[in-house]
Amino acid sequence: MSVKASPTVVGGFVIGAIFLLVISLLVLGSGRFFKNDMRLMAVFPGSVKGLHVGSPVLFRGVNIGSVVEINIYHNNKTHQSLVPVYIDLKQEVMELMNQGAENTTLTQEQAVGFMVAMIKSGLHARLTIESLVSGRQMVEFEITPNSPIHLTGIDKRYLEIPTVESDLGKLQNLLKTIPLKELTETLIVTVKKINKLFANKEGREVLDNINATIAGSRQLINNLNEQVLPLSQSTQDRLSEVQTLLKNTEAQLTQTLTELTNLSSNVNKKLTTLTSSATQAFDHSETVINNMNAIVDKKSTVRNELEQSLKELSRAAKSMRVFTEYLERHPEAIIQGKKY
Repeated sequence: MSVKASPTVVGGFVIGAIFLLVISLLVLGSGRFFKNDMRLMAVFPGSVKGLHVGSPVLFRGVNIGSVVEINIYHNNKTHQSLVPVYIDLKQEVMELMNQGAENTTLTQEQAVGFMVAMIKSGLHARLTIESLVSGRQMVEFEITPNSPIHLTGIDKRYLEIPTVESDLGKLQNLLKTIPLKELTETLIVTVKKINKLFANKEGREVLDNINATIAGSRQLINNLNEQVLPLSQSTQDRLSEVQTLLKNTEAQLTQTLTELTNLSSNVNKKLTTLTSSATQAFDHSETVINNMNAIVDKKSTVRNELEQSLKELSRAAKSMRVFTEYLERHPEAIIQGKKY
């Protein structure tokens, strides 16, 4: 006889299961169900091999979102195939990046405007290697103002982020430009020529001559080392002698400069004394000249007295000359006197 299940117990199990499911979604989703994340779209040039749903999106090493969808778009008219990648950008990341504003909480329109401003500032997305072992790729945001902005516009529902070529894509394109086939053929021909050259007798002789030349060069280098060592020692001795001579010369020059300094000081003292004496002599000369000027001045009393004295002396001399002439004619006048 079977026991009938209690509706209360079944209902309790169902409610418990729903409660555990909600708790699990909240824990595993880190509360993303209550976040207003922003969805973006990017079209990468080349292949997106290694990129998958759930791949992280980084900005300078910080996880700012994840890849949520990867589609393919083909244009029958242009025969162009593109792979749009859809990215969910975390709401709290945009709010952290908008810390400079007064209100960091962004609405949907404000978030779009903020991302448009970032794109104008040079925001680009590119693919980068997440793991070299597995070949997994991830999306990385970077600001490169000098990179051009190319938008496809294939999905108008979401804001499109411009992209740049990944480093792996650049390497692949570089390898494509290298003519590996021509280089390989040229290398094979070169190796064959080298083998042919050294396979005959002349090639072996050339190789022997090269070895002999190398050995001779080594011997010459050894001989030069043996000769250079004594020469170096002699040069060092000569340098020591020159240094000693320079030191002695420096000492003599210092002594000579000291003597010249003392001589210059003595000469300066003598010149000072001589200058003082000359100044005094000039002062006396000036006084004498002033006295002479006072004497020879027409209005000077001394000059008048001198002129009177000179006139009297002239008259006395004239009288003496007349008296002398008379005595010459009448010498007897000394005894008899003058006769009238």
